Amino acid sequence: MIATEEKEKEGQENDNEGEEEEKRRKEKEKDPSTMEFLKMVMKFHHKIFTFHHACWERVWGSECMMGRCGAFEHTTTLSSMHFTHCTPDTIPSHAALSGSTLQIYSIQIKELNGNLNWPLKVYGVVVARDTVDRNRNILFSRTKRNHQLLTEKDPFLHLTGPSRAILAVDPVDFEVELKINKGLEFRERVLISLHGRYYATDNTSLFLRGPECTAELSIERLATPLQATIVGARVVEGGWPFKHGCRVVCSSFAAAAEATPREVVLLDYHGKRMRVGWDGYLHLSRNVISVELQGTRRVVIQAYSESGHQAQQGHVDFPAQRCQTRKGECFIGNSKLEIVVAWSLLVKEKLDLLVDCPAVERSVVPP
Repeated sequence: MIATEEKEKEGQENDNEGEEEEKRRKEKEKDPSTMEFLKMVMKFHHKIFTFHHACWERVWGSECMMGRCGAFEHTTTLSSMHFTHCTPDTIPSHAALSGSTLQIYSIQIKELNGNLNWPLKVYGVVVARDTVDRNRNILFSRTKRNHQLLTEKDPFLHLTGPSRAILAVDPVDFEVELKINKGLEFRERVLISLHGRYYATDNTSLFLRGPECTAELSIERLATPLQATIVGARVVEGGWPFKHGCRVVCSSFAAAAEATPREVVLLDYHGKRMRVGWDGYLHLSRNVISVELQGTRRVVIQAYSESGHQAQQGHVDFPAQRCQTRKGECFIGNSKLEIVVAWSLLVKEKLDLLVDCPAVERSVVPP
């Protein structure tokens, strides 16, 4: 009898201990300072992104009835110079569009969780999707071996896109899938995995907040814009003026006069190892910008000094065009530079191109 009572008492104590442990676990999950809470939230965000992926495949993927957009990972194949070859009176009106677009200025990683510290070795992708073809328009893409080192003083991603202007007549989707390389323990640690949507508003920032950090996209919605592609920037006369680095930026002519203009950074390289490009060309990181129909874009090229300051600069102003190309020249010291810009209206929708070019479907959409 006594043994039975002792066993029952022991069983009750075990049950109480189990209840207490479960209670502590739930409390940890609710406490934002614990890893349990962080893992739970990240798992929730991963589920949401997976759901977004599945919805896209169901509505727009190759297997569905509505869409013929290929796979979720497919990137846009439309050129930013699709109508450049046209003359002003031969641009096909049914396919060309001069509607609202988004200008992407920068993407900043901020508000790190207490479990993270600067610097961060970041890799992954950031993409935009519009209604032109609903494919990925890559803004940032790095492999693990080619990660970018973000610091507290420089937390901005080095953007390489978009590859064409982002149409903003309808909502634009953004997908951020970034990871960090932080030693063996965190070999595949997720930094942020989120999907966000930008609606046609005048907001100049889009925030994507995850459990580890926040990604802030600095943007601007432009009405009736064109897209301009910096085809080339090169030194045509004189010596190479960029022995200690170079910065190339683009802004509207009106903004250039402001104290702190909003600029699209096309290239920013510091250091002595900036090699001379073949035939004097600069290797730009980005080359596509949005321009308003009545606007003028100023391209500024700056040479860094050995101390890291901007020593000399030149600029060229380009009035907006609907098509064709334009060449401009400027000087940095005794060196003459040439800049070539190609202009084009936007493609309204990829399927509209099939009217004039049925081969687009065969080359872009998988069978």
